[in-house]
Amino acid sequence: MQFLRKQFLPIGLLSAAFVGITLPAPGIAMSRLPTHVVAVVFIFLISGLMLRTDEIKAAIRAWHAALWGCTSILVVTPAVGVAITLCLPLDPELKLGLALFCCMPTTLSSGIALTTTARGNVALALLLTVLTNLGGVFVVPFTVMATVDAMQQGSGRIELSATALLGKLCLVVLIPLVIGKSLRSTCGRWVDSHHSALATASNAALVLISWMQFSLSSTRLRDLAIVDLLILVVVSLVIHLCFLLLNTGVMRWLPADEAARRAVILLASQKTLTVALTVVAFLPMPAASKGLAAISCILFHLGQIIVDAFIASHWSARNPAHSGQQQ
Repeated sequence: MQFLRKQFLPIGLLSAAFVGITLPAPGIAMSRLPTHVVAVVFIFLISGLMLRTDEIKAAIRAWHAALWGCTSILVVTPAVGVAITLCLPLDPELKLGLALFCCMPTTLSSGIALTTTARGNVALALLLTVLTNLGGVFVVPFTVMATVDAMQQGSGRIELSATALLGKLCLVVLIPLVIGKSLRSTCGRWVDSHHSALATASNAALVLISWMQFSLSSTRLRDLAIVDLLILVVVSLVIHLCFLLLNTGVMRWLPADEAARRAVILLASQKTLTVALTVVAFLPMPAASKGLAAISCILFHLGQIIVDAFIASHWSARNPAHSGQQQ
């Protein structure tokens, strides 16, 4: 049971894939209701409740690292990831999902958890999470629009409005996050005492969204060549490794201690699945195509978590970082 609790999200995502593909009818029926929007609002409300920003001021001392982290997450890694994706011989919907995932801000919770395991600067990891997810609401719509235009090469098959996407993200991401953070001042003790249960509930909502996406794309998935899926998995890992190498190289040149380096390398190399699935749901395209794009995001997410878990464990086994590990 302890193992299942710790690995709830990856096990849940794999289970959602199996159930959605083999028995798609319930997921398709559920997707006709506003389930996706409710689930996303719930996730970000919980995220706001669980945001502890007391130690963020301490992280600002490592401003060089924080500045690069934000730039890498919102500008550099999207450009690198999309450039690589454009060259791939993949199904267009899978390719689009991969490119969109590269445009997302950093993960909401797994990055902080892995930074804790790696004995990195947790306060800096939290600062990067807050800044990029709040800033990402305003940046992501325009990077996504540019990505969609580049993927279509002017064909205009998907007419996407960045301002419309911005408004939707504010409604389902930014406002619930701010409300949750505001409520924390009155129920912070209760939230901290039920942290594990709330995290599990948030992950369950994410699994629910993934289950509906797999169900919607079950027919198309069965028609996909296994080679396409294998290419997708390999390329996702390669792109993530490129992010890791890029951030590692830059952090070696910045005036930051080992704890800050570990935090930035992990956080600036990860992308959030929650926002990615939300953006995919808002795209003006057929439901089956959305499902395939979502599958790229889910596989990329699983790959980055597995790789970074090994890295965090390796760093944890080495000499502990000297600064920020207890923050």
